[in-house]
Amino acid sequence: MQSGSPWDDAPNVNQPDVEETAQQAPPSISITDGFAPMNQGTMLTGTTQMPSGQLIYLQPPSGAAKVVGILVVIYGVLLGVFANLFSLLGSLDLGNAVFISLDVVNTLLGVATVIGGIMLMNYQRRGVMLLLLVVALSTAVGIGQLSMADQVYEQMLDEGQISQDEYDSIQSVDGIIQGIGIAFVLFCNATCGLLVAIPLMVSNNGLDESKLFG
Repeated sequence: MQSGSPWDDAPNVNQPDVEETAQQAPPSISITDGFAPMNQGTMLTGTTQMPSGQLIYLQPPSGAAKVVGILVVIYGVLLGVFANLFSLLGSLDLGNAVFISLDVVNTLLGVATVIGGIMLMNYQRRGVMLLLLVVALSTAVGIGQLSMADQVYEQMLDEGQISQDEYDSIQSVDGIIQGIGIAFVLFCNATCGLLVAIPLMVSNNGLDESKLFG
């Protein structure tokens, strides 16, 4: 008699055949199954946001500097250079050295006005500074010319261009004329200073960091 169970040599039906399992390939899985929304035409929408405190706005610079620069150049050529040259010719006829000197200074200031306007058209901050300096000097020169008007009248009286009666009449209202003239010079130059400073007050003016001195 043989010991043991008659079922010892029977194969175990619950255990898979190793060779058969190794020969069977795993079922294929389509890659597109994991990207079904994209295959169906679905698009992702939304906006990107940068971290707080790091927002960057790319905008073209304001055209205020260029516009003001063009106006300043036109003003400087017509009134700053040509007008003062004609005034200089009149001072040369009078022969008054003081008025000749002031007219020369005004002509040079007119040239500086044109230069400052060109700088401003090129978005140079030093152009604004130069123009503000010109406005201040022009105000001082204008007040100086008005305060010395008495010298012109006295010279005209000595040369016989006006009579004594005319001189006395002018002297009676000379103070009022000088006061009105000084107020007009101050008002005009203050207005010009505000117009020149507009590019500094505009956001995103595009001006560089150039300095007038240094």
